[in-house]
Amino acid sequence: MTEFIRREFQVADPDKTTVIRQDVPAPRPGQSGDVLYLIGLSGSGKSAVAEHLAQALGRKPFELPLDSAEAALDAILAAGPAVVVVPHKLLTGESFRQRLQATGRVLYLMAGVEAIAARQAKSPEEEASLRERLGRQRTAFEPYFMQTLHLLAPADGPLAQVVADVLERVRM
Repeated sequence: MTEFIRREFQVADPDKTTVIRQDVPAPRPGQSGDVLYLIGLSGSGKSAVAEHLAQALGRKPFELPLDSAEAALDAILAAGPAVVVVPHKLLTGESFRQRLQATGRVLYLMAGVEAIAARQAKSPEEEASLRERLGRQRTAFEPYFMQTLHLLAPADGPLAQVVADVLERVRM
């Protein structure tokens, strides 16, 4: 059996020293919290994925309300490990985005406008107008999603596939 090579490298600069260890995984951003936040466009599958994730991870599922989100978040954080659905409209505040990043891991469920419209539309005419509205929404909120995320998962496929992909990313 081959033994892993374990080396320690030290890089000295006049101001600092960096130690890179190969035998200990580097901490991932937001890994310290027991809270997983799901962000994404309306219809990307956040609520459905949250239910499955909460069950698989042994956590409670929650959905933040648009009104009094800060107070609801305080209560969720006090409750312990959780999977929290965050409505995209809450991400416009920088301090709120920073709070999410500091208190848990933020996973962006990235679903295409076409896939969401196809899931939600009841007719071809409705699908076209829904695609247009979702396109505007995505343009407006994509920067907030990117500024907030720790993890990214595609959400265009079937629910079982999306949940499996998300679980793989979350457990890494």
